[in-house]
Amino acid sequence: MMYQSTTKKPLESIYGHYRVLLLRYLTILCLVLVSSSINAEVNITTIDDFSIYSTSEHDLIVNKSGLKDRTNFLAFRMDRPFCICANPVISLMASEKVEVGSRIKGQITIDLKRPMDTLLQVLQKFESGHVLFRPLQFPSLRSSKVVSVKTENGTSATFITNGIDSAMAQSKRMCESNFYFEAVEPKVKEMDV
Repeated sequence: MMYQSTTKKPLESIYGHYRVLLLRYLTILCLVLVSSSINAEVNITTIDDFSIYSTSEHDLIVNKSGLKDRTNFLAFRMDRPFCICANPVISLMASEKVEVGSRIKGQITIDLKRPMDTLLQVLQKFESGHVLFRPLQFPSLRSSKVVSVKTENGTSATFITNGIDSAMAQSKRMCESNFYFEAVEPKVKEMDV
């Protein structure tokens, strides 16, 4: 009886040891697989109806669609390494007269207060008739609730921006993370051959 009990304990402890090693191995394997697939494209719609999406492994765009015409939008960038909300752009339907690089007069009104005169530079013109404008000067968009844009060509749009502070904070947290926003292909000199 004594002989049996001494042989069972070492065998149980050996099997227990292998079980622990197997569990550790499986845990490490799972962590390696998960960490290699963490980089993924960002495409999120917040509960305030802001879209946050990636354009590269280091750049995010925060976008708000127009109130009446959902193809109009107000957007800004959040990019690394500084993670600052910057470079606002506005997409509006425009006349055929505008050319890329030209500037047109416009007004931007925040929260139905006094409008601010501005120049809108044409960055890109799309076949759909929409034009991507960059305001050269503008009032603060931070904490705004309603943003209205009018151009000298008679084009206008209204954006309900309630929740813009939350969208800015969420995109900043994503920007400050250590993860790529999109999968990155290794460059030739980085690849092990």
